[in-house]
Amino acid sequence: MGTAPALAVPEPVALRALIAGNLRRLRQEAGTELTDVSRAAWGNGLDWSATWLAGLERGTRSPSAEQLLALPVVLTTALGRRVTLADLLAGDAPVLLGVDERVSVPARYLRDVVTGEPVRRPFAAPPPLPVVEPSPEASAGTRASEKLREIRRAGLGDVDIRALGRAEAGAGDAELKLARKLGLAPIRVIAAAASLWGRSLTEERDARLAEGASAATIARRLTTELTARLEEAARTAPLA
Repeated sequence: MGTAPALAVPEPVALRALIAGNLRRLRQEAGTELTDVSRAAWGNGLDWSATWLAGLERGTRSPSAEQLLALPVVLTTALGRRVTLADLLAGDAPVLLGVDERVSVPARYLRDVVTGEPVRRPFAAPPPLPVVEPSPEASAGTRASEKLREIRRAGLGDVDIRALGRAEAGAGDAELKLARKLGLAPIRVIAAAASLWGRSLTEERDARLAEGASAATIARRLTTELTARLEEAARTAPLA
């Protein structure tokens, strides 16, 4: 069986540059001048000059948290159509939150973080339920069933079972770290790796390291490829 062609890996983009490009695109598509945006800002009680806005569009200025939240309100007024924070974070490339180019987050995950509904938690935690220790056989069967359900919920139910077994057997810290970074169950990362390469992320990383590429470059590319596979699978995942 031939190896699947490698997916195109978009280069990570700085958060400041992502916002700048989308701000410029939205304004130009609407045929609106910077002075119009400045006027709308003043109408909302914000002293944003056209010069300051131009700096945002060039990526030479970074908005504060308050300014970033106010920007969609101002643009909605200036452009004459609804603009959301997600519009300012539109893009497919991974996003750099800091100066370390080895550390990025998927664009879709970033949009989910800033636009998702708050998680409501009770002020008082309920009393803990009594713990019932299952038999080893029942425990193993329960874990296996839950893993399969998790894989199906991720839209990866068609993964080859032999490749999945190999990927799970060869998994290591790389899978756990990426799962924590993406906020996913590790079995989803393992299944996505099996779907892409027929083996674990750890094994794929070690194979690429043996070819001589730098560890930082490999880590970035593997994260991007796996994230793209997970996002693709999520679009076909069952609703329940």
